[in-house]
Amino acid sequence: MGSGSSRNIPSLTDRSLAHGVAVFSLALTAWVRAAWLVHFHPYPLDLVDAEGYHLLAVNLLAGRGFAIGWGPPFCPTAVRSPLYPLSLAGIYAALGEVPRYVAVLQILLEVLTTALTVVLAREVASHARAKVGIPGRVSLWVGPLAGLIYALNGTTQRFTGYLLAEALLLPLLTLALWTTLRLLRDPDPWRGWGVGVVWGLVLLTKPNPLYLAVGILLVAGGNLVHRCGGAAWRPLGAMFAGLTLCLAPWVMRNRLVFGRWLLSTAFEENLARVSAVAVLARVRGVEAEPWTDTWEYLYDQVVGVSRNVRERADVDCRTRLLWAARATSTARRILRRHGCAFVTTHLAGVAESLIDPGHRLWYRALTGRGWETTGTVPLIGERMAWSLARGAVGDAWWALWQERGRRIPRNAGVIWWTLALGRLGLWMVALRGAWRLRGCITALGILLLTIVYHLMLPGPIAHDRLYMPAIPATVVLVALGLSLGWRMPTGGRRGGSYRRFSRSRFGGGP
Repeated sequence: MGSGSSRNIPSLTDRSLAHGVAVFSLALTAWVRAAWLVHFHPYPLDLVDAEGYHLLAVNLLAGRGFAIGWGPPFCPTAVRSPLYPLSLAGIYAALGEVPRYVAVLQILLEVLTTALTVVLAREVASHARAKVGIPGRVSLWVGPLAGLIYALNGTTQRFTGYLLAEALLLPLLTLALWTTLRLLRDPDPWRGWGVGVVWGLVLLTKPNPLYLAVGILLVAGGNLVHRCGGAAWRPLGAMFAGLTLCLAPWVMRNRLVFGRWLLSTAFEENLARVSAVAVLARVRGVEAEPWTDTWEYLYDQVVGVSRNVRERADVDCRTRLLWAARATSTARRILRRHGCAFVTTHLAGVAESLIDPGHRLWYRALTGRGWETTGTVPLIGERMAWSLARGAVGDAWWALWQERGRRIPRNAGVIWWTLALGRLGLWMVALRGAWRLRGCITALGILLLTIVYHLMLPGPIAHDRLYMPAIPATVVLVALGLSLGWRMPTGGRRGGSYRRFSRSRFGGGP
């Protein structure tokens, strides 16, 4: 064996250094999040969803059931999954109902997510090493590099201080991806059981990844059947048994309370609360930002009852359930009637959020002033889309130059361009990592499915917080894209020849 091959085998020093960098990424995660909380003092209940989770925990402790509301009627709900509110209730019971204590403790969940991102990246690198033959030294550094990138991620840092289910969802979803890939590499009934339980915990934390879980488990099942044939029934059976037993108590509760077998009402409520309202706004040519008075007025028309009536305390829970069912039925009719507007509105919301990162939130956090004080449009993507829809390509570019070049104040311009170009650069590196992983179809498919699912799901209300669960998978691809010194094979493992490693990089080769 040539000297180049021996240099591709990680030495004890390499392993020790990589391990040290991985541990440093954990400390860096804790320091960055703690510094953010100390400097900016975010109020943990400042977001509507955070207040909802807090109320669920408080009402559970007060014996009012799983209900959202400051006052009666305390109607049972299934729009949220129970695991995060139960964890809040446990912390409140132990430390008192002080949301800031929870915000501090959530730093530990961020550190755990960093550690799981490291092991997920190592697992993906192990798959890539087996399938496409990347050198051992390269695969060794993918994990620590992913840990450093996640530690410096601004989006997860910015939301650490709020009581949001994403704090618990991030480590659980990362764990689910890691255990799934481990099961594919080494099928075992006990590992299958663990995969099912972890995915069950993911769905009990937040129902949003429901269809993602279905897709990934089907991909994993197909891969196991292809590799193991009839022997695949043991890990597959254990996996679905673990998932079923984990979800059964909550689904049974919903059957008893609402008379239906369901995990959550989140999807049908968002159909009426978000999709139908956005479609009505587009069809009528109305500018409606989510949750503004115009948005609420359109939602009143969907549900058929005004907001003032819906918020009355003397309306019983049965009537509220009837209103919700009627809103869902009306929303489905609206979306069937305006299917093209539904697709256009959904994709436009996703595109605008990708073009416009969270500059408004970062500008307020760093300067203490709202973006409206800059005198520029908040969403340049929306402004450019308006011109492009009318075939005015030149006007779209002129608007970008005017709003983000000439008119914008210097500090706001630095924030906007840094976020926009930084995000663009990271996506390009992630695509490079995905291209390098193309010989490992199953692992790449699971990562891409996770990313695309969370990018596409929010639609008209797409923003950074709803992308957070996809960040660990994206970070893994970025780490692979940044890893230098190896090349992809020219063919498959059967009959395909592998390219020789570059002598200029590795000092020789076999």
